[in-house]
Amino acid sequence: MKHLFCTAFFISLWSPLVQAQSAPTPPGYQDHAQLSARLKTLASRSGNAATVESIGKSLSGKDIWLLTLGRGKATAKPALLLVAGIDGSHLAGTEMAVELAEKLLSSTSDSIRRVLDTKTIYVLPLVSPDAQAQAFAKLRFERTGNARDTDDDRDGRLNEDPFDDLNRDGQITQVRIEDPTGQYVPSKDDARVLVKADPAKGETGRYLVLSEGVDADKDGQFNEDGEGGVAPDKNFTFDYPFFTPGSGEMPVSEPENRALLDFLAKSPNVYAVLTFGPYNNLSEAPKFDRSKTAKRIITGLLEKDATVGEQVSKLYNAQTSLKDAPAQPATKGNFAQTAYYHHGRFSFSTPGWWAPKAVSAPPARRDSSNTSTKPGLAVKGGDDNEDVRFLKWADANGLTNVYVNWTPVDHPDFPGRKAEVGGLVPFARQNPPVRFLADNVQKHVQFMTALAGRMPQIEIVNVRSESLGSNLHRITAQVVNRGLLPTGSDMGDRVRWVPKMKVELKLADKQSVVSGRRIMLRGPMAAGETMDVTFLVSGSGRVTLEAGNAMTGINQQEINLK
Repeated sequence: MKHLFCTAFFISLWSPLVQAQSAPTPPGYQDHAQLSARLKTLASRSGNAATVESIGKSLSGKDIWLLTLGRGKATAKPALLLVAGIDGSHLAGTEMAVELAEKLLSSTSDSIRRVLDTKTIYVLPLVSPDAQAQAFAKLRFERTGNARDTDDDRDGRLNEDPFDDLNRDGQITQVRIEDPTGQYVPSKDDARVLVKADPAKGETGRYLVLSEGVDADKDGQFNEDGEGGVAPDKNFTFDYPFFTPGSGEMPVSEPENRALLDFLAKSPNVYAVLTFGPYNNLSEAPKFDRSKTAKRIITGLLEKDATVGEQVSKLYNAQTSLKDAPAQPATKGNFAQTAYYHHGRFSFSTPGWWAPKAVSAPPARRDSSNTSTKPGLAVKGGDDNEDVRFLKWADANGLTNVYVNWTPVDHPDFPGRKAEVGGLVPFARQNPPVRFLADNVQKHVQFMTALAGRMPQIEIVNVRSESLGSNLHRITAQVVNRGLLPTGSDMGDRVRWVPKMKVELKLADKQSVVSGRRIMLRGPMAAGETMDVTFLVSGSGRVTLEAGNAMTGINQQEINLK
C-alpha cells in the first residue's frame, strides 16, 4: 500500500549520492501482459481441451483470466477450482497454477487424460493483478492491495505517507536504528536477520525496526498510508476484519472479489477449491473443535468435514512428500475460508513451495550463475525462524540477490543516530527463482489427479422392475456413492449455496407414480453410502431414473416397465 514519495529537498538530506537503480525483476516470473499472452497461447494450442476467458477486470482494468481445462461441456461435469494470485505478493502461486495447467494439458498419462475427460478443472491464476504488478514496477515492494486510493490512517488524506527508497536501490526493505528502547537483536543463527530479544535468555533489545521510509505526515507512524488500496484476500465475507487497513470499506467492495465470488456462485459444479496462497490447511488439517461449531456463527470445521480435511491432508502429504511446512495461520477475510464457510465448498490452501529444512546434500558454492532445476539444497540450523531458514537455503543454492546488506543512511527522523537499510529483498522468501518450482508443480499435479480420482461417483445399481398386474409396476434400485469422498460438505448443506443430492424418476405421457416420491432431495452422501429407492408406477413403456447433482454428475438408468 506504499509508493515512492520524496521531494528533492529530502533527497538532498538523506539519500546516498548515487543514481537510483531499478530493482531486478523476480527471476523467471511474468507480468500481466506476458501472462495474458501465455494463457492465450496455451488455450490455442490445446485443441478442445482448454479455453481462456476474462471473468472480470481489476480496479485498474486488467483482465482476470479463467482457464478452463477438460474435454466436453465444462458445466456438465464435476469440477475443481484452482485459484492463485489473490495475495499479490505470492507470485509463486500464479506461476505454479499456470505450470500445473500446462502439465495437465501436455500429459499422456491415462489417469490425467481420464481426469480431463470426466472432470472440469477451472484455473484462475491471477485474481489480484494490480497488486502483483508491483513486483515488476520501478519501485518494488510486497504489495497486497489493488489500485484503490485509501485513507488507512483515517486522517482525511489519501496515500500521504508511503514507503521511501532511502538507499535508492529500487526496492523497499527495512530500516534499523540503534536505540536503547529497541526490541530487536541480530539472530544468533544468522546475524543478517533481526529477531525480538528474549529477556528469559538474558537478551536486551538493540534496534528499532521500521519499514524503509520516513514519517512524511509527521504523525509518529511510518509509511502507514501509501498507495496500494484494498487487499482482495482481506475483503471476502467470512471473518471480515472491519476497520482494518487494507480490508476496504465493506466486504466484497472490490471488483476482483466480486468477479471471483460471482464465478463461484454461477458454477454449481465446483466440488472443491484449491488455493495457492500463504495460508496452509493441507500440510496439517485443522482439527474439529466442537466449541466453534456450537455457536450461531460457525467458525470451525463441522465434524464430518474435518474428517474429510484430514483425509485430503494425508493424501496431499503422501502425493507431494513436502515436509516441515511453516505455520501459516488463516488471515481474516480470506478467500479459502469464505469458499468453505459461506459457499459450502471443500476448500484447501497451500503455499505450494517453501524453503526446505532437511539436509539433502552438502552446501553448493555461492554462484549466481547456478541454473539447476533441482528442488534445491537445504542446510540445518535456525529452522525456527523462517527468514533464517530461507537465507540458509538461498546460500546453499548460490542465490546472492535475495538480501540487502545493512548499509548506513542519514535518516531525517533520527538525526545523529545510526540508521541502516537492509534485509530480505521483496518477494524473495515466498517466491524462489522459477526454476526451483518445477518439482513442486509436478507433485501438485499428482495431488490434483489423485484428488480428482477420489471425488464422489454416483451409480445406480440393482435395478429391478416387477409387474404387479393392472398396469402397475414396482421399481426398486439402489443409489450408491462409489467415490472415496462425500458428495458435498456438511457446511454446504447448511449454507444452501450448493445443490442437494437429487433422485428423480422421469416419466412419459400416461405414466404416473402411485406410491413413492418421484423427486427426492437429500443432503450429502458419505463415501460408500447406499440409498434404497422404491416406486410404484402406473403405465407402460420406459422410465428414466436419475441420481446426482452438478458436483457429482448425473447418472441415468432407463427402465423397461415389464
